[in-house]
Amino acid sequence: MKKKESLIQVFCLFSIALGLGIGFVLRFTKVHKSRILKEWIRMPGIILLGMLQMFALPLIVTSVIGGITGLNTKLSKKVALVTGAYITVSTLYASSYAMSLVHTLKPGVGTKVEADESDIFIPFSMHVVVMDLLRNMFPESFYQAFFEQYKTEILYVTKDQAVSPRPSNDTEIRLVGSYVPGANILGLIIWSFTIGILINGAGDQAKTTVNLIQYLNDAIRIIVHWFMWYLPIGVLFLITDSVLGVKDWRIALKILKFAGVVCMAHGCYAFCILPIVYVVIVRQNPYKVYKKVAKAIITAFIIASSTATLPIAFQCCEENAKVNKKLTRLILPITVSLNMNGTVIYEVIASVFITQISDIKLDISQTIGICLTSAIVTFGTAGIPAKGAVTTIMVLTSVGLPAKDAVILLIFEWLLDHITTMVNMISNMLGLIAINTFWEKELELMEERERTDKVRSPSELQLDLTCLEPEGDVIPSNASASESILQK
Repeated sequence: MKKKESLIQVFCLFSIALGLGIGFVLRFTKVHKSRILKEWIRMPGIILLGMLQMFALPLIVTSVIGGITGLNTKLSKKVALVTGAYITVSTLYASSYAMSLVHTLKPGVGTKVEADESDIFIPFSMHVVVMDLLRNMFPESFYQAFFEQYKTEILYVTKDQAVSPRPSNDTEIRLVGSYVPGANILGLIIWSFTIGILINGAGDQAKTTVNLIQYLNDAIRIIVHWFMWYLPIGVLFLITDSVLGVKDWRIALKILKFAGVVCMAHGCYAFCILPIVYVVIVRQNPYKVYKKVAKAIITAFIIASSTATLPIAFQCCEENAKVNKKLTRLILPITVSLNMNGTVIYEVIASVFITQISDIKLDISQTIGICLTSAIVTFGTAGIPAKGAVTTIMVLTSVGLPAKDAVILLIFEWLLDHITTMVNMISNMLGLIAINTFWEKELELMEERERTDKVRSPSELQLDLTCLEPEGDVIPSNASASESILQK
């Protein structure tokens, strides 16, 4: 199995190099690149993402339910509290770390880039985002949550009921809510957690249901392992399409400093800060863990989707890092959907960078507002390739700052989004392995107790077999038959 995994990793690395080469050759040569050709180049990558995301949602639901039913109620409460504390602390630290770094290095000072101001005004309100989060926590249908999530759009309507792109004296604000395509990951996790607790309360009566969920979860993992051999092909075309998607390399050179600061921030956080924290908590070499989960890290970097990387992360944590399966199935889907340290770091740096190139001095309230808004906006997103520039505009407008220059972030978004997703997965997997050390002995004792319960002692078996003994002889013995004849 390990030889096959190593072979797939080698093929993926080769596909990255080959995709970069083909992309630059097609871009800087006179080869005619029609729209149809670009669509065909994009198609194998779309198929890869579609296959991974098709099984990611059922894997999340069955993993959370299976993880809850595998733990007792007392332990599941402890795990939920520690996981929530980890998500909160790591998110707040990531935002404050990014804010201090971008204020120290100042990548936007002395850089002025002219941006196209058309179609970049996005109305935003923090209370609308919070209300949408609360609505998505309680979906109308569990089935609907697999396909749609609720989103409120802020519209500026004129007196003659026409929609205006910008506010003015003749417009009024109108909130229009509707269900939009995209899985409601937050609602799925909360109600999978709830269903698991309810099944736990049923006890032995729900044993068949628990086994069915666990068998389905195992079957999904096997299917994911099968089409992992398609991963290098999809990677080749994803990289080629990304290179062809960059529109203006001249502006890219001007904001190269911003991209360098983001990459440095992510690198220091993932390979210096997180390992130090891991050593302090676990007292083990963190880089051995990186080697064990390398396949998931590479996959996250390649496909830029935390949700699609989840099946491979399960495999790495359970088989290579030897994390308890029950804990993995419970914690990892939650952290992948809610804990996005890399995304928070990117949003904070991007927001402050835009203010620096606009020569805007931030006060304390605006600084705190950017940190909190970046955490809230990224909280509970679906873990798919993100729209970084749009999110940055939302963060800036929430604290009353101009956001017209944020459109230039689209130039490096294709690259930084891959790095951001990789950092998200590293943070989640290291956190899971660290949490596993707290309950490793307790989980082993619980599993040993379950095994002993399944193996019945001879005395218990003898007691159960006594019910088969007849109260009287159905067929009389020879002695009793002779006695009855003599009596007659």
